[in-house]
Parts: sequence; structure tokens; C-alpha cells
Amino acid sequence: MLKLNSSRHIQNINTTVPDCYFVNRHKVKKSVLALLCSCVLLFGLGGCSITDFSADSLLRPPKAMGDEAEIEQLISDAADGSYTLKYPKNGNYRSAIIMTDLNNDKNDEAIAFFRIADNTAQIHMLVMYTDNDKWKLSSDNVTDAPDIDSVDFADINGNGSLEILAGFTTYTQNINHLFCYSYNNGKTDEIQSGHNYSSFYSGDFDSDGNSEVMTLSLFTTENEATASMLDYSKDNKSMYARAMVNMDPNVTKYQNIAMTVIDDGTNGLVVDGSYANEEINTQIIYYNRELSLLRNPLFKEKKPNFTMRTSQVLASDIDGDDKIEIPVVAKMPYSKSQSTDTVADRITWNSFDPKSEKLVKALEVTAGVDYSFYFKIPDKWGRNSVTAVVDSKKANIKFYEWLSDKQGELLFEIKSFPLDDWEAGKETDRYTSISKNDKYAFAFKNTNADSPAALSDDEIKTGFMLSDNAAQSAN
Repeated sequence: MLKLNSSRHIQNINTTVPDCYFVNRHKVKKSVLALLCSCVLLFGLGGCSITDFSADSLLRPPKAMGDEAEIEQLISDAADGSYTLKYPKNGNYRSAIIMTDLNNDKNDEAIAFFRIADNTAQIHMLVMYTDNDKWKLSSDNVTDAPDIDSVDFADINGNGSLEILAGFTTYTQNINHLFCYSYNNGKTDEIQSGHNYSSFYSGDFDSDGNSEVMTLSLFTTENEATASMLDYSKDNKSMYARAMVNMDPNVTKYQNIAMTVIDDGTNGLVVDGSYANEEINTQIIYYNRELSLLRNPLFKEKKPNFTMRTSQVLASDIDGDDKIEIPVVAKMPYSKSQSTDTVADRITWNSFDPKSEKLVKALEVTAGVDYSFYFKIPDKWGRNSVTAVVDSKKANIKFYEWLSDKQGELLFEIKSFPLDDWEAGKETDRYTSISKNDKYAFAFKNTNADSPAALSDDEIKTGFMLSDNAAQSAN
């Protein structure tokens, strides 16, 4: 799942060593990295995973130094024997030990997840803090759960500190249970939540300056397909569902979830979900402050979602405006006798207008082989004056005139060359370079056709955009 960061999200800096068991928001000590890498060489592994030699190995991490050694000792004392560090399966934080400043005192606290040997039914979450340069245990929170699903941090109660949002798996697929904890001055308290979810995200969804939690639930025999916005009750000191809205019950998996600005700083979620037949649609979940309702305007019960598509195109910020655009996909023109397998997709990227709750066209493109690049459809082509055919074996896409009901003259071709082939000049005659990435060189061959739909070399170059940086290229 893809998740954008809200203002409260804290990034792990350990992106180059993803399996190391310590992640610090500010730094990772060189001595620890050296120790971990030596562990890699010792065991012949390709990464820095310490406890992941096998799922049930119960291997302990090697002895560390300084803060890390003290934290490890606290975990060992709490476990009172062998233990296995547990890694969150989803979300931004994938480390068993996460270090971050919870109470805004410029000192990191540590949160660790582990299970005790031979006890697969419980997960321990330790919260640790420093006092006079010594690490101490704030709490050992034990949850009856087989695993840890996801962890996040957000200011839920508006006190300026970050609460711990911890989601634990259950024995039912797609049903996880959310817990919330507040920390201050060495003390950890649980904020009652009691909510099930399939995925959750935190952010300011109602523009009140505090974070809420948006939970998304897939349909199961136990749960309806819903989205809920959880808010904090100061009177009850607990979280409650302030607003709910139905979601598409036929979606069996979330392919991509991204936070986006809806309007005037209000955040919402763009959710790409897939059906059992792998078709994808998009839903938009946001809180309408005027109506005081949670909305999902693209979903209508008993009506097909017009964003439904078979191609694996996911919602993305395609034009670099920091808002997520929603794709609507159709085939380029083709005849009734023609197979659609090779006909290129016409992708209309749309922004969301919260006032009308409708999609507004932002950009139209067609996609190259395996969606490695896009080509911006010029306005002069109109709706049905050009078609495009993709040849996966030859790694090219060819653009043709479309004459009412048949394919016309070839206009130009864009081809993907392996970098080595391009540098060696292998079958590159008459091709002009457009761009490169780390795998391919992209080039075009223009026929300079005598057609109203023909494009100049410069128009072809400016219309090309790599799919991984389409936002920069589109401007």
C-alpha cells in the first residue's frame, strides 16, 4: 500500500538498511551499523535482518553498545527469557524498535515489539524513555494478537504530544484491531479505541488542527465495508467514530491508498481497490465540514463506478500540484474486428472538485509498454482522430491516424531500448533519443506524415513523460 505523510508523520531515515532492527528518527549510530553489517558478513545474508533468519528462530540480536545496549537489556528483562522481535507488516514504520520524540522534549522515546518464546498468542509493546541519561521502562503493554500490523504516531488529543497508534492482527483475514496510547513524563496510558479495521491512516481530516484516524474496512462476514473517522473525546478520554460512510463491498484488496488535499487544507484519502477479478476502481473518502458527514462520492450502491478499469493504473499526483489525480481509463479507437489486446489505453487524469463532487479533467495520456512511460495526448487530436498500438515484444508503441472506423497512416513510433543496446547502436537507425532511466533508453522515429494529426519532433519530445517522474515532465 502506498501512504502519503501527514504533517504529523515522522519518516524513518533507515531506508537504505530496511531490515535493521533499530530505526531512529534523527540518527543511526555508526558503531551499530558497523556491527550489523559485520553480522551480515558472518551469516552470509544480503541485508541487516537480525531476527529474521526464520520466522520462529527466536534468535537474539547481537550485543550493542550505549543506548541500544540499554534498550536491549530492558527488552530482555521484560521478556525474562528468549524472545523474538516483531516487525510491523504495513505502514511507514517497519522496524521492531522505533525511536521518536513522543512528548516534544527533544529526547527520543523507544517503542519495541516482541513476543516471548513459545507464546504466539501475545505481542508485547514496550515504551521506554531516558531519565538522567539512563533508559527506563515506561510500560509493557501486552495484547492478545498473533502479530503487529501497523504503527503510526499522531497528536490525537491535541496536547502537542504524539500518541502511539498500534494496529494488531487478528485470526481473521483483513480484520485488525486498533489501540492508542498516550505518553508523557515517563507514564504511558491507553486511550480506549476498540475499533477494527483493514487499513488505517492518521491526519487532520477536518481542519481543526488535531489529527484524526481514518479506518477502512473491507467487507467480511463480520464487518461491513465502511470508512470511519475516529476522533478523540475529551469527556470520555477515548476515541469514537465521529462519522462513517459505506465503501464498495466488492473490493477485496486495497491496491493503493494515498492522502491528498481536498480543499482549503482539508485532507482526504484516495483509495484504489481491486475486485476478485483484478479490476480496479477508485474511491475518495473525505469529511464534508458543511454537512458534518464523511463522504464517498465515487461510490454509488448498485451503480458501476465509472473509474473501473482492467489496467493497473493507480491514482497519482500526475501534474505536480500536490493533489492526487484519479485515472479514468478507456481504449484508444479500434475496429469491431480488431483485438483489443494491443490497443493502447487512453488515460484521463482527473482532479476532484469537492463543491460539485465530480471529477475534472486535468490531463490525457496514453501509456507505453508496461506503463514505463506516458505520452501526453495533444488537444488537436480530439477524441477519435488518432489511435495507438502497443507491441510488447518489440517494446514499442505506434501512433496512427484513425479514419472513422479504420486505422490510417503511421504517424510516429516510440521505442524502449535496453541501455546496452542503445549505447551499442543496436537497431537504433533513424531513432532520435528522448530520455533515459536506469534500465532503458527511449527514442522515437517520426514519419513526418502529411496528416492533420502529425506532430513535429519537438511536439513528440515534449509530449513524452517517464511514468516515475510524470509530474515533472507534464509541466
